[in-house]
Amino acid sequence: MHEVSIAQSLIELIRRYVPAHCRLLRATVRIGPMHALEPEAMRLAWTIATTEVGWAGAKLDIESPPWRLRCAACGRCWAPGRVDEACTCGCTNVEIMGGDEFQLDSIEVDTPVVPDRQKRVTSNRTRLHNTETGARHEHQSSNC
Repeated sequence: MHEVSIAQSLIELIRRYVPAHCRLLRATVRIGPMHALEPEAMRLAWTIATTEVGWAGAKLDIESPPWRLRCAACGRCWAPGRVDEACTCGCTNVEIMGGDEFQLDSIEVDTPVVPDRQKRVTSNRTRLHNTETGARHEHQSSNC
């Protein structure tokens, strides 16, 4: 079950970005089908790994982009049902495009703030997105 080592690697990567005294709430990853990931096994491995580091309850969102094929003869690109699918032009010489993605896309953390004078605790939630994908950084505050 390689999902355990994947979950542990994700935790190590995420720890670099989560500030001290903050708690991970959610992580979003893009994992292509060529990694042969079983989503339920990955979620179980994630639950165990996050519990071990004190982030019990952190959610994992898995996006699975499909692989694509490109025909060497006509240049057509498509999302096949199988990786060995021939092009509609009859050509079997195809190039695999994508499907091997493995990317941490975003994390969401809960950042505790010191209570104010009225003993009210303020909670900040921050979502960090991968800048390589042109994503954004969000910050939202709320009083509890």
